[in-house]
Amino acid sequence: MKKLIVLTVLLISSYSWSMHHEKVDPIFFAIDFNVIAGKEKEAKNFTYKISKKVKKTEPLTIGYEYSFSPDGTKMYLLETYRNNAGAIAHMENFVGSEWEKEFFEYFELKSFSVLGNSNKKLKKALKDYTDDFRTLEGGFHRLHERVKKRLN
Repeated sequence: MKKLIVLTVLLISSYSWSMHHEKVDPIFFAIDFNVIAGKEKEAKNFTYKISKKVKKTEPLTIGYEYSFSPDGTKMYLLETYRNNAGAIAHMENFVGSEWEKEFFEYFELKSFSVLGNSNKKLKKALKDYTDDFRTLEGGFHRLHERVKKRLN
């Protein structure tokens, strides 16, 4: 009887854990921007503000990194999400928000590529921003492999 109870608890906890923890299947947003002329300093300050907000409110966002050219006129944004659900949650928080409005006061979109196994819902959420979706076909990423082993 004890074995049956232990087995039942293990099965329930495993099932429960899987319901609350989304599978790791990384999605990357690789986005290139021009910085609006004369707004270089404000643009950099804004990135700290929005990064703090994203870190606090989006648990499925693994990475959210801004890189500027030495003269501050170009910016590259690399966003990493645990999966489609994380990327979709980010878009739901961003589109139509005050954050989106302020973002485009500082940045002009040049190119936007989505890397990973994007589902239809994510493609729909991004339809106004990009149609460049690239599926992972080969290669490796040691950090992601370690994270997957721990979380899946």
